[in-house]
Amino acid sequence: METTLVLVACAVMGLLIGSFLTVVVDRVPNGGSVIRPPSACGSCGNRLTALDLVPIGSWVALRGRCRHCGAPIGAEPLIIELSNAALFVAFGLKFGADVALIAFCIMGSALVAQVWIDLHTKRLPREITYTAIALSAPVLVVAALVNDEAERIWQAALGAAIALAIMGLIYVASRGGMGDGDVRLSPLLGMHLGYLNPGIVPIGLFLGFLLGAVVGLIAMGVGGAGRKTALPFGPFLAAGTVIAVFVGQDIVDLIWHGSSHVFQHTVQDAVHGGHQRDRHEPDDQTHEDDHDRLEHGGEPFDPELELTVEV
Repeated sequence: METTLVLVACAVMGLLIGSFLTVVVDRVPNGGSVIRPPSACGSCGNRLTALDLVPIGSWVALRGRCRHCGAPIGAEPLIIELSNAALFVAFGLKFGADVALIAFCIMGSALVAQVWIDLHTKRLPREITYTAIALSAPVLVVAALVNDEAERIWQAALGAAIALAIMGLIYVASRGGMGDGDVRLSPLLGMHLGYLNPGIVPIGLFLGFLLGAVVGLIAMGVGGAGRKTALPFGPFLAAGTVIAVFVGQDIVDLIWHGSSHVFQHTVQDAVHGGHQRDRHEPDDQTHEDDHDRLEHGGEPFDPELELTVEV
């Protein structure tokens, strides 16, 4: 019952906040305020009422057109609202009623907005990134204290530092090939992955680069893109992070157990090989004793023969 309530709440809040994100992605890239002026039709300028802003329902009822002038609204509101709701529900399944759910939903909304903006403008506005960090960091602290897992506080800080260090080094090495918006976004991603386990942070970033490489190769093969064609990297970082939230720990465990298994077998082989050498290679003293026995007409000493005494 509790899980059902959490998921319903996530779906509703995801849609409502997703509706707000349509304003964010429209105004923030242009330096506008998300509070004033009130939402209005981009074609006729008429102010939108509460009935026009009901997530999904308004779009479906109006068939994707303005109530006043009939101008097409586009699929943007529908995509953003559904994407945000889907992320909220997915995080609800992952965290349940844990306080950390709020923080991850904040990150999810920031990623939905940043992905949409990056795809259309190739920018990742710092205002969204910094606001998400400022809102979610205190929630993660509260979640760690409520769950009596204070160590997660420094894990989150370490994760942010790891992500920033990795992306910073790549940014310097790329000599302008990577945007600084990606670097500024990395602490937000690393903080949340680090809260789960700092070891997941490199996994999330690697998945982002892997997805970017795959899409880049497809674009080169199908779309005729060249090696120097710029692709927005924010969506891949976001996707890699979300994937890592759900399967990152499994990947870390797989790598750890795999490496431990290889190390264990290496040690066993080394020890076994040493025993074989000790067994099949007699020492110098044994060779000398055998030589003396042969010189005096005796048989070579066999250490495996039992010692017998005649009485």
